[in-house]
Amino acid sequence: MIRYTVAGFWVAVATALGAPVPVDGLRADEKSVKSWPLPGGGGFALKSGAVATVPVNVPLLGDKEREAGGEWRGVVSVDVFGTAGGGAGKVKLEALDPASGEVFANGEAAATGEAPRAAWVVISSSGHPGSEAAKAFDGDPKTDWHSNYAGQQDKPPHWLGLEFGKPTRLTTVRYTPRQSGFTNGVAKAYRLEIRKPGGDWDTVVKGETTGEFAKNRTPLDVALPAPTDAEAFRFVIESDWSGGGFGTAGEVEAVGFKPEPVQPVVAKSRAWLEIPQPLMKSLEGKRFAVRVSNAGEGTLVVGTARMARIHETPGAKLFGRSNGGLGPDKLGAGLLGFDALTEHEQTVLTVMEVRPNTPASRAKLKPGDAILAIGGKPLPINRLDPGWEWFHTSHEAALGRETEAALKAGKRALTVTTLRKGALETIDLVFPKPRARAFTTLNPVNDPEAAAMLEDCLRFLERTQRDDGSWSGDMIRTSFSALALLATGEVKYKSRVRKAVDWAKEKYKKPADYGNLGFWAGAYAGILYSEWHLATGDKSVLKNLDELRDWAVNGQHPSAWQVPALGHGPDGLPYENKALVAPGCHLLLFEALAKRCGMKSAIWELLMPFMEMAWSDPKDGGHGALGYNRSYKDTEEFWSRSGLFAMACHLRGERPDMRDAMVRFMAAHHPWIRNSHAYGEPGGSLGLLGLNLVSPADYQKVISGYAWWFSLAWEPGYGLRFTTPHMGAPYMGEDDLINATYALVLQGPKRSLHLTGKR
Repeated sequence: MIRYTVAGFWVAVATALGAPVPVDGLRADEKSVKSWPLPGGGGFALKSGAVATVPVNVPLLGDKEREAGGEWRGVVSVDVFGTAGGGAGKVKLEALDPASGEVFANGEAAATGEAPRAAWVVISSSGHPGSEAAKAFDGDPKTDWHSNYAGQQDKPPHWLGLEFGKPTRLTTVRYTPRQSGFTNGVAKAYRLEIRKPGGDWDTVVKGETTGEFAKNRTPLDVALPAPTDAEAFRFVIESDWSGGGFGTAGEVEAVGFKPEPVQPVVAKSRAWLEIPQPLMKSLEGKRFAVRVSNAGEGTLVVGTARMARIHETPGAKLFGRSNGGLGPDKLGAGLLGFDALTEHEQTVLTVMEVRPNTPASRAKLKPGDAILAIGGKPLPINRLDPGWEWFHTSHEAALGRETEAALKAGKRALTVTTLRKGALETIDLVFPKPRARAFTTLNPVNDPEAAAMLEDCLRFLERTQRDDGSWSGDMIRTSFSALALLATGEVKYKSRVRKAVDWAKEKYKKPADYGNLGFWAGAYAGILYSEWHLATGDKSVLKNLDELRDWAVNGQHPSAWQVPALGHGPDGLPYENKALVAPGCHLLLFEALAKRCGMKSAIWELLMPFMEMAWSDPKDGGHGALGYNRSYKDTEEFWSRSGLFAMACHLRGERPDMRDAMVRFMAAHHPWIRNSHAYGEPGGSLGLLGLNLVSPADYQKVISGYAWWFSLAWEPGYGLRFTTPHMGAPYMGEDDLINATYALVLQGPKRSLHLTGKR
């Protein structure tokens, strides 16, 4: 039950902008509220009747938010993980007007079961954004913890340490000061405190470092008077050598204790309260308080308080930078019939658009509805940055995984909990009749659901081919679409593919017609021409292949490393002549296919010195993937360039060392699939095609792991719906792009094209 009333507000200027809204968080007083070693951190144990007050700063709207217009509301939430004894409990939230003490909004949630307890968690007095306490426990002294100094600087003493899941023997605590920068935060006067089981904090060592220590920054070993079993320790910095009242650390460790990785847990339930639009508008740039109370009998374990500011009718005007940014962006839930505004680190998912005659419209889901839980489980903290957290617990992954789980269990609907006008509502989104089963292998040959999805993608391509033979008048989308139809091997599609080839030859009569960014479009045309010739024997395209090769070779320039390289096109090299590998990787794939048409190789011989320099060679301690260039051998944007180059190696039968190292790294780091260089798609698809060609076992394992994405994106009877990639360019296309690319990927295992393994 949630209610709200109007009240006055106490004014305090906010110190941060953006979403989610900054919340100071709960504080452990070690009496009625204690820290709890929750897997992933941030846990607090509240005794029966305990009350903790959390300040909330509501920032001023940013320029983009103001330009979007419309109204905003707020949602405050607190995760509930269970009770210390495993019984039932209840948490109560109340939003307070500090001027009058009146409650203007409230909410509650039940707690059941034993709260999880981690083997260890990091605890600290504060942490500055980007320099959180976890940086002092990552094994790298070059990464620093720094006490908070955003807005109003936290005053000393500052401390950080570990809380253990069970009493742990301590003998020595080692403090390594920050290894760079000024002496800000380097401990001068310090003390070591421990907490014995069931006890309070006790100081066991006090001391002061020397100026030589501040200069040399060597580790400081603080030995306990005697080995002691403790449930927690903390290193306390009473003063620092700068005199500025800061606290920092490069590393802090309990000597002899080896912390194993901890997998964060998702809350069993969550308490919410809503701040409606009129109140939210009054609160902008001000501060209010939320009271968190244990309204049950046992000890309750909760997480950190969070607040989201959400738009009543969100739309594209709120989107963040697509190429490398963290959103907000669109999340396309094709199966369920809606698009949502997905926001980094939020715990709510706001509905943007509801399509007619879909599960969402039939359930009367509306734009502006805030989805809070799926299948009875609170939404996890959303991650829009690429990586394992996105893959496992993003809102996109949560929706997709719960959808697949429901289908696998034989259910016909997905239950979602929404917050609308202060009330929680449970809605069943009934699956379309064609979706009756979960995916199995995602190979259309032996997975009926995958076969039906592929058929929808192919029908999409039939509907969207233009009269001139192209798809969207674009070489990239036309190449993928035509290749997908060619891969079927069905005679009925031959005329469509021929029409696409003829359109490309007419539009790009000579290579210069591809333009200054032409190495990209030219490479795609060359791939299509090569596969068309290999499938049909049509010699009319061979002239285009030779001309494209010569144009590329003649477009070379000396790079910053005095070896030839290619830019986006023939006019020069970007990035102070450091250039980039990506356009060259596409051209190398074209040339590897064109060699099978009888064309003489030249681009490979031209670019190999540059490619070898850009490769992160495992023999030299590298990770194995293909870098951006020699100066940037990253582990974030490797996916498509590594997959493309591996395909070229495989098709040519050359450099198996480079090929195998690249696909190994790709298979082990696949959650970066959408972060492919300059675009998420078609880069994600190209990388999958590389795995399929070079290492079918890895391909099968990886693509099966994305059943949740296909389940969410596929709208039966339509095809796939687009979700903006992590690092992507929607201007390359949306639904028209991914239906083409994945219609090709899904046919990869049958090896009907040379690109996918035909010999």
